[in-house]
Amino acid sequence: MIEKIIEISNIGHFVNFKFQGTQGWNGELKKLNIIYAPNGSGKTTLATILKSLSKNNLDLITYKKTFGTSTLPKVKIKASGINNLVTLKDEKWSNHNLKIEVFDINYIEDYLFAGSYVRKQNKTNLFKLLFGNKGSEFRNKMKPLINKKDQYLKKLSRDKTNVDLKDEINLVQIKLDVIMDEFNIFTEPIYAKHVELVNKYLSKFTSYISLKEFSYLKNTSDFEKFRIFPIFKVYDEEVVFASPSNKIGNARYSMSEGDKSTVALCFFLARLEVLGVSDKIIVFDDPISSFDYSRRNSTIFQLAKIVNSSIQFILLSHDLGFTADFSDKCSFIEQITLKIENNGETSFLNKYDINSEFLTSTQKDIEIIKEYLNTGVNSESDKREVVRCIRPVLEGVFKSKYFDLIPNNIWLGDIIELIKQSSNGMRLYQLKTIVDDIIELNDYTKSYHHSTGNTRDLTINNEELKRYINLLITTIDKV
Repeated sequence: MIEKIIEISNIGHFVNFKFQGTQGWNGELKKLNIIYAPNGSGKTTLATILKSLSKNNLDLITYKKTFGTSTLPKVKIKASGINNLVTLKDEKWSNHNLKIEVFDINYIEDYLFAGSYVRKQNKTNLFKLLFGNKGSEFRNKMKPLINKKDQYLKKLSRDKTNVDLKDEINLVQIKLDVIMDEFNIFTEPIYAKHVELVNKYLSKFTSYISLKEFSYLKNTSDFEKFRIFPIFKVYDEEVVFASPSNKIGNARYSMSEGDKSTVALCFFLARLEVLGVSDKIIVFDDPISSFDYSRRNSTIFQLAKIVNSSIQFILLSHDLGFTADFSDKCSFIEQITLKIENNGETSFLNKYDINSEFLTSTQKDIEIIKEYLNTGVNSESDKREVVRCIRPVLEGVFKSKYFDLIPNNIWLGDIIELIKQSSNGMRLYQLKTIVDDIIELNDYTKSYHHSTGNTRDLTINNEELKRYINLLITTIDKV
């Protein structure tokens, strides 16, 4: 488990981030970590760092190195357990036992397709993803035999009557068939399992896309068996990510951008189920884009299940609403919400109340008053901000409770007049017992709401402010 990100230097927007500690946060991460990051702030950089760490791939760091610096990238991460300081120093990751799986936009291009077209590297990567080291062992066993067979076939194409060549090819094929039978026994259940699981997740998101099978180019070199690609069905029509010149049955034209990102997400979810997540840190970098808006609830539900099962979960997103909804869905899990901010010199992580962005103006003013009651304020500007909140909070309370009597477009002075003009039997009449307190609160705040005369130079007495905040609370109790 990652306990704390201590330093990131010279990588993307993280030019010189060194965690110093803040009043509200000691830097410790939780089981669930929800990180909101506006575009261009360093979200993908952070995901790339974790991906580099998981794969020990220094090229990923090289690609993201901060422009205009010759200083080597540095990272310090505190992990749980013995020897818990993980570092990137002198272009080398230190030893660690963190197991991290990362989903990002590059997952699509690494394993499925690039620009809606399956390239040779996509096919090779997908083979490695499904079959791992064992698959590579089979490939290495067969490689010399396939090379020899292809060489003989090339010679035979120039000398088609050469009986000796045909015999040599047959001998090679016999040896190759033995290994190929073992290879098929190994791969077939893995293929079947992935088809089953990918379709299981696709059914959660869409009713018209399914994975039919994995395939490879036939009637060519046996090497193609190690370069695989998926065949899908869209409305029962077979489609593949083919060359742009191939218009028929091409996913480029049959799937929307949202469909493609959903397919990639389902592949990743299936992969996690195969691997198991109980000992893993799971990282999602923008699992949902603007193309997937209709599938956001399904995405939240599926990711929430992983949060519960994994050792740690990190969500990075530029979608503030999605992060807030995900936080609410996982409210039963220990979590922290953060934001990647930039001070003009470097990006950095900071604790962040995501839900505060969705508060009404009255709720935000209440939060300011609550903060004042809990910790107090020192500066005159902070005190003035607390005073400013008194009147809109009181207005909000009146407009909420008496929404059928008090228009939304009037102010506290107007509300006072409505109370004064009310007569016995009217609902507002009962407020006449506290109208003097309301007037006093209104008059107190007026001094700091208007800029006429020298009111902006008035010093706010802290004891007086406390008394008026207490009066506000007792008045609200009686509304």
